[in-house]
Amino acid sequence: MRALNAHRHFYHAQRLGEAWYSCVGLDPTIAKHHAQALIDLSGLDAAERLLHEALSAAEAPGASADAACEIVEYQGLLGRIDKQRFVSRANKGSLIKATDRYLEQFHAQRDKPYWLAINAIALMSRELKEGLPPRPVSPKQMAQVLCERLLALYANDPGDSWLCSTLSETYLALGECESAEFWLYRFLHHPRTLPFHVESYERQLREIWQGSALGTGPECANRLATIIARYVLRSEARVSISPGRVQAITEEIAKRPAELEKNFAGESGFSLAMLQRMVSACSSIGCVTKRGMERLGTGFLVAGADINPAWGSEPVFITNAHVISEEVAGAIQPNDALVTFEVECACAPQPVFHRIAEVLFTSAPGGLGMRCARRDSLDVTIVRLTETTTEFSGLATARALPLVGQKAKTYVVGHPLGSGLQISLHDSLLLDIDDDGRLIHYRTPTDPGSSGSPVFNSQWEVIGVHHGGSASMPRLRGEGCYEANEGIALHAVRSGACVTSSAASQ
Repeated sequence: MRALNAHRHFYHAQRLGEAWYSCVGLDPTIAKHHAQALIDLSGLDAAERLLHEALSAAEAPGASADAACEIVEYQGLLGRIDKQRFVSRANKGSLIKATDRYLEQFHAQRDKPYWLAINAIALMSRELKEGLPPRPVSPKQMAQVLCERLLALYANDPGDSWLCSTLSETYLALGECESAEFWLYRFLHHPRTLPFHVESYERQLREIWQGSALGTGPECANRLATIIARYVLRSEARVSISPGRVQAITEEIAKRPAELEKNFAGESGFSLAMLQRMVSACSSIGCVTKRGMERLGTGFLVAGADINPAWGSEPVFITNAHVISEEVAGAIQPNDALVTFEVECACAPQPVFHRIAEVLFTSAPGGLGMRCARRDSLDVTIVRLTETTTEFSGLATARALPLVGQKAKTYVVGHPLGSGLQISLHDSLLLDIDDDGRLIHYRTPTDPGSSGSPVFNSQWEVIGVHHGGSASMPRLRGEGCYEANEGIALHAVRSGACVTSSAASQ
């Protein structure tokens, strides 16, 4: 499970943790990794319950030494939950609670774990930015002491990549940006740095220090965020956008277009025009959760008439049938489904949840790469949501599929692994379209949680609905398999929805 989390396979770690708990019961180490996966999948409530259960067991008389060793890890993860609640809800009480928990655990441990210290420093710095009262020890004072200790630790153990990222963040807290950049480069090129490590620091820069590669945050945090963004674009073919910064990004594009484009100079396929289009698309892309707040998929808004003229101009929400359905095993029942739009939530005092008002159309999934599947095996559910406003204009849709060729591109925007909005930009090739115009194959990188994401053409018009991928996807033409993702063409969805509507009216 540690390896699964380290490579950001949180969905698989969660499934493994659930299976272990169901068959064997609570294990102290597995519970830690299970909770970590749940947090990264935004299952904060479930992770909190599991951690409190694990804490109670570890603190009970007769608990094993292994369980006792995990107590500080449990407490740290509970601090992470409070931190994420502050990020998602802008609740200053959660910020204070997270800071208190990290500080309390740091002072309680004899060895003073440096990961507790740097989290406390970052959160104390954010408290000051939020106008909260200063604490007895300032974050800069704490960072100065931590910096001296980290340098000594690194001299003795240069094989620990976490020390590099923590030194970078410590220098950020001290306002020494050149040193922060130096240690960031050491971290990114360290042989033991894994995707989870990069994601952790990138998220901390974006969510707590408010850094942005698009120049909308503090200068030093922006510089570090730009370095990581370029690295992630090249190594993991994605870019993350904090929903709360979308409006600021839009304003920055208008004010400083040349500087923003320079940040990504040399990144193949990236342009300012693309940036403008993808940012404008973000407000219409939502995350599907169940009532426990665990994020399970993505969906998006389009004008109803773009799918079925009888549905009118009001927006409808499209996702996969394996995400929302009354009939598909493992899907969320419509009555239990909630939809959030992160850009909308970022502008509201608390999260905004939309319920399913009406199921307009649903079609069960077919197997991946099944050219002979029934034409109604579309893996799509289309619904109306409660309380959508005029701000939800919906995404532009393409009237025709693109031609397959060496330069044909596709892009996917969604909530992979239940995370914040992420956009696949690189290695995003359109591979093939079947003769019926039903299946689209592309090499756009995706992760679990991308189910139901819109698939865009190079003009940022929706051409399909992402529904799965495989390293051994059957080819649409000829024999054999290849690594590919698969979407259902929007044209096929239109046809299915209109035929069903026509049959129901007869």
